[in-house]
This record gives sequence, structure tokens and C-alpha cells, in this order.
Amino acid sequence: MHLLLSLASFLGIEVESLTARLKRNAVALVAIGGFALIGVIFLLVTLQTAMVGWLGPVWGPLTIAGGALLIALGIFTGLQITRSIAARHSTERRQSAEKTALVTTAALTAVPMLLRSPLMKSIGIPVGGALAALYLLSKPGGHRDD
Repeated sequence: MHLLLSLASFLGIEVESLTARLKRNAVALVAIGGFALIGVIFLLVTLQTAMVGWLGPVWGPLTIAGGALLIALGIFTGLQITRSIAARHSTERRQSAEKTALVTTAALTAVPMLLRSPLMKSIGIPVGGALAALYLLSKPGGHRDD
């Protein structure tokens, strides 16, 4: 723990001021959340009273409960869609990394065999070097006119 405090002070982070600020913000956020919860409760009580007066003592609360269940179902469906999209992206990234690893392994396996052939030594390496130099010189900022 002393190492972390030393590292934090070395980086210019004052741990005491950071924790004090987090505590102040936490108290404020808890207060905001508490008052928001009280407001939502009173809105629901008002809604329930209005629905009982409009639809009756049975259908009013049932309508509120049905609306709440529909909202919960919508949130659940949205989360499931988000999870499936994230899983698909993760699978695509993993497959891309596997393909890259496979191609790299194949190239690393093939290069020594290609370098042993006399044709590659006499023609392939000079042509490859010339193409690499041409590519590097054709890039903007690849060479400098001093």
C-alpha cells in the first residue's frame, strides 16, 4: 500500500484530496437519489389515486402494474439486444485475431523455405527490397527534401 501512495504522490495525485472530493460527491449523489426516489413515490401515489378515481379500485392499480411490467420488459429486451451485439462483436474480434495469427504463422513457416530456394535469393529478395523502397518513398512524408 505504501508503494501505491508513493507512486501516486510521484505522479502528482493527492490521495487525501481525491478521497475527500469523492466523499463529498457521494453524499450529494445519495441526497439527490433519495429526493428523486421520494418524488417518484409521490408521483406514483398521485397516479394511483387518479387511476382509482377514473377506472375503479381494481383496474387502476392493475393498469399501473401492467405499465410497469411493460417498461421492465422493454428494458430487459434492450439489454438482451445490447448483450447479443456485444457478443457478436467479441466473436468477430476473436475470429479476426485468430485469422491474423494463422496467417502470421503460415508466413513465418513459409519464409525459411522460400529463402532457401535459389530463385528467391537471386530475384525475389532484390525485387522485394526495391518494392519496399518504392513504397516508402512514395508515401507522403516518407522522404524529406533537405
